[in-house]
Amino acid sequence: MATPAPPAMGDNVRRLVGSPAQLVRVDRAQLTDGPAAGAPILIVRNPRGVSFEVLLDRAMDIGWADALSLPLAWSAPRGRVASIRNEPSGVGWVRTFGGGLLTTCGLASTGMPSTVDGSEYGLHGRIGHIPAENVTWRFEIDESGPLIEITGEVVEAALGEPTLRLTRVIRAWCQSPVIEVEDVVTNDGFVDAGHMYRHHINLGYPLVDEGSSLSTDAAAFARRGGDAAQPLPTMRMPVADTAVDESVTYARSGPTGSLIVKAPHHGVALTIEWTTATFPLLLAWRDASPGINVLGIEPSTSRDDGRAEAARTGELITLAPGETRTYRTRMSLLPLIGRQR
Repeated sequence: MATPAPPAMGDNVRRLVGSPAQLVRVDRAQLTDGPAAGAPILIVRNPRGVSFEVLLDRAMDIGWADALSLPLAWSAPRGRVASIRNEPSGVGWVRTFGGGLLTTCGLASTGMPSTVDGSEYGLHGRIGHIPAENVTWRFEIDESGPLIEITGEVVEAALGEPTLRLTRVIRAWCQSPVIEVEDVVTNDGFVDAGHMYRHHINLGYPLVDEGSSLSTDAAAFARRGGDAAQPLPTMRMPVADTAVDESVTYARSGPTGSLIVKAPHHGVALTIEWTTATFPLLLAWRDASPGINVLGIEPSTSRDDGRAEAARTGELITLAPGETRTYRTRMSLLPLIGRQR
């Protein structure tokens, strides 16, 4: 699919370029090496905004991303893996988890593996390894200026099980480093469907480094495993000297539904905003081990204990036939005034 012309390009600017695609462009490609071989991606080159990759074989998740000359996304030690190498049982998900800016978890379960009424639900569900279909992109314009809009659908279904459809829209503005993911999940079947969902945002160096800090009005209330939770702004940011245990903190979304990661030593701050009506919880995952150094910021419908426990605690959502639920997460990278990188 050819890259359409960016909107709102004045005649004066158009006279200065051979093609509008020299300013912003979207290209479709296929990876050819190693475990990622065969994976289709979109490469979005957006120099004044966020440049990123869309993983078409993985629910239109976002892999590499950069803005203001800084990489934003964390990469797992294994790196990118094509979805055809998925290991859906138990915790096999971790063997093909490549990181990236956004990993989608759901649609029928998130969190730990569990078995319910004879059905097995693996770690973080199936959606993140299902290829997208009906993918298109175009340029639009709103009150903030021109933007790239990428849309597609992902269907999670099986004979004798509910059919859940994810319709995803990714928007990236062309004149500012802002990217937004809007998801609509629909029960496309004729029976009630259990539903769980999470936007697993994976941040790494240089955003996550000594001197970085968090600020949020999300209220921490527990840690995975039952330990008492400390406020999220106290989370350790420097990398540890030796391997340490990972931690997951549970927080209730605050009134603003936002969190800021400040990296003053690099002169930037990343703001993450989410819809609190549909993402009532925020999970913060931290592994400060050397060679890992990841911070996961995860707007979520539930804690991390899996579908069976979510059903017991009332965190499992039931979608009636035809019912929809909308989720939105926005990320904005801004320079810190008066700070030099």
